[in-house]
Amino acid sequence: MAAAPVGGAAAAADEKVRLQLFFRAEGLMDKDTTSKSDPYFLLTQRTDRGGTIPIGKTEIIKNDLNPKWKVGFTVDFFFEMKQEFMVSIYDDDGKGPAGDDALGQAVFQLAHVVGSQGARGGFKTKIAGGDGFIFIVSQEVSQSKRDTVVMQFAGRELRKMDTFGQSDPYFRLLRVNPNGTSSQIYLSKVIPKTLEPVWDVCPTFKISELTGTDRNAKTLRFEMFDKDMFKDDSMGWFDFSFNDLLEVGAGRKTFEPRKPHKPDNRYGTIFLKQFRVNTVPTFLDYLRGGMQMNLMVSIDFTGSNGDPAQPTSLHYMNPVQPNQYVRAIMSVGDILMEYDTDKQVPAFGFGARLPDGNVNMCFHLNFEQNPYVPGVQGVLDCYGRALASVRLSGPTNFGPTIATANRLSRSSPGVYTVLLILTDGDITDMPETVNEIVACDDAPLSIVIVGIGNGCDFAMMDQLDADTNPLRNSQGKQCRRDLVQFVPYRKYEGGPPTALAAEVLREIPDQVVDWAVLTRLPPPPPVPGPPGGTAAPPPPAAPARA
Repeated sequence: MAAAPVGGAAAAADEKVRLQLFFRAEGLMDKDTTSKSDPYFLLTQRTDRGGTIPIGKTEIIKNDLNPKWKVGFTVDFFFEMKQEFMVSIYDDDGKGPAGDDALGQAVFQLAHVVGSQGARGGFKTKIAGGDGFIFIVSQEVSQSKRDTVVMQFAGRELRKMDTFGQSDPYFRLLRVNPNGTSSQIYLSKVIPKTLEPVWDVCPTFKISELTGTDRNAKTLRFEMFDKDMFKDDSMGWFDFSFNDLLEVGAGRKTFEPRKPHKPDNRYGTIFLKQFRVNTVPTFLDYLRGGMQMNLMVSIDFTGSNGDPAQPTSLHYMNPVQPNQYVRAIMSVGDILMEYDTDKQVPAFGFGARLPDGNVNMCFHLNFEQNPYVPGVQGVLDCYGRALASVRLSGPTNFGPTIATANRLSRSSPGVYTVLLILTDGDITDMPETVNEIVACDDAPLSIVIVGIGNGCDFAMMDQLDADTNPLRNSQGKQCRRDLVQFVPYRKYEGGPPTALAAEVLREIPDQVVDWAVLTRLPPPPPVPGPPGGTAAPPPPAAPARA
């Protein structure tokens, strides 16, 4: 059973990251007098509004205080959301959860599980209201959207279609859509005068282009023809799934093209001369391999924000309603902190006149030599003190901040940095900013810009986002990957904080993999198996996220 997403923005079904969670426990409470407890548990997911969604129930393990449950639970993982689950453990007395003895509960964040795969035994958490610990291991059962396949078709003992010669076979490959329509994705060359053709290797296809979320669905069609001068003769066809390809590629079966309802229906055998799946590590693979995520914050202190002492200012500290800067930092920071082990955030400001009288385009928010502060609250505390110490000035220059982020991100091996820039206006150093972004394309860095307030159309930010036209620096070098995301806060004003975080962080997993591919980062080590030792088969496709 797949866990339903809670809050956040919509995502296409093929963007899902699907996990199976496996559990074991150590040192459970013994509730039985003449034997040991017979433990099972219920898994639920907590919602943003304080409710719960039932996920499922494990099998009962007889007389065991250190159970390894074989039942795994399928959940959908969303990097941009907090996903909290609860394990409620019971000793089976035949009465059901309402009457069985409770052995305690454990609450965990899915982010902590996927980020702890290098730990021996998986993620470990204490059981509250009872004894012992729960250990959780996740296995990804969705496939990377970047995985590709190379295949070469060949024929054996094809039917002789011509009176005075052999056949001249060729084929076309089609993608069959759910509504029954189809589209051609490849047309082979004709192999003249042969009943044993070996066609050229097909172009490399992304597996996601060949199949949907269900690899058993017959989404592909092979149609074979004999080339003739006037009209090509059909030599049959067959529909197949990607899992069928795996079977044929392994030599366990072959394809037989046919024409339904024809009395003489055999046209030979089709097999794969070459077959290779090229697997690209996923974002979760890198998290499991020990990659840490680090938040870096840079705040706009330019004069266009207005006098912080006045309620009309974007920096006004209303004791009842936090300003947009505070809410954006909390929304994004609360998610990223779940992936950050040391919880230390480098925090900066720009566009302020400092107490020494100089205008600074990238100053340490804590005014100390080390810009790192403890977590989101540390950023907010320094932000409040800085407002009382500096004068808002200008201009709005991003270049120095991005250059600093480039340097810091490269100095921390195994860490991927997300720079959060909060600004109320368009920038005044556009050429320098573009140059700095292009210089960051091979750095472990993503840049998220949140537009604060309603006084600007943020046209330059859309240009930096570069979803349509890649950025080029002043020397004409094109940025080799997309690493900038712009989101106007006003679009999410009045909505739940999770909505802003979901949009701001939505592209980060793909940007991490883009960087890893660009820099040829070695694949992470294999993930340990489930604690119970038995993995359930991949689940069927889940409905699209609502």
